This record gives sequence, C-alpha cells and structure tokens, in this order.
Amino acid sequence: MLSAKVLILLFLTIQAKGFWDDGSQDPTYSHLGLYQKNLTCNDAGTTCQLCYVATARGRRYLHVIQYSVEPYNLAYHSFSGYVGSKSSFVQDDPSQTFRFCVDGPADERATWKVLFCLDNDFSAAMPLPPTCSQPVAFVSLLARFSDEEMAGQQILACIP
Repeated sequence: MLSAKVLILLFLTIQAKGFWDDGSQDPTYSHLGLYQKNLTCNDAGTTCQLCYVATARGRRYLHVIQYSVEPYNLAYHSFSGYVGSKSSFVQDDPSQTFRFCVDGPADERATWKVLFCLDNDFSAAMPLPPTCSQPVAFVSLLARFSDEEMAGQQILACIP
C-alpha cells in the first residue's frame, strides 16, 4: 500500500517533459514534429523574428515568434482566417528558466482545444543540434478538433 502511495505522489509531483520526433520532413508543420527554425535578426542582434506557415485540417496558420534583448521580450502570435491568438512573455532575468503555457483559444463553433507553451529550459533532456548556436525558446503548440487526430508542432527557435 505504501508503494502505491509513493507512486501516486511521484506522478503528481514530477513534471513530464519530452521532445517529439524530428519533423523536418513534414512541410505542413502539423504532425507533432520537432523543427529547428532560425530567427532573422537586425544588424545589432537585439531584435529577432521568425515567420512561418503551418497547415492543419485544410487551413493555413501564420505563426510569428518575436524576440528582443533590451528589454527582454519573447512573443508568439498565431493567425488564421477566422481566429488569432497572441501571447507575450516578459521576464526581468532572461537567464532564469521558465515554462509558460496557455490553454486556448477554443473555437466556440466546434469542439476545438489548443495548448500553447513557451519554454527556455535547454537542459540535457535533448542535445541541441550544432546548427543552433544560440537557442531562444521551445515553442510547443498542440491542437485537437473533436475526436480527430492531434495536430501540432514543437519549434526550437534559434539565433544562427
């Protein structure tokens, strides 16, 4: 009985974290893959941005990741033809690790659920590729429509 309680306690206290398989062969950016994307920066390297289009359920979604150094700011925007979302994360000390997650927005017209996370914990959970000299954030997006297959992406945003 004690071992069952210990296992339950472990399940409740351990934060599960994982990385999806390499998705570089998926041009839709929607089949739960991990992608490395490089941000484009100004000449001073103080402001950077990444824009890309993902396709899911026949719709195209524009994703924008913006990063600035002074003041430190990390922002994510997602737009489609009928709905858009925007999340920003501002932190005084960018060296501190964080995981920031948001549920939604849900589509009122259907059973549509979205989970979005920004994360800067680049610990040994996954070796960073040598092509990513300066990682900025992991951006995870997971969406489910009704009982259909989940769609999503995990982006490793890097400054080249």
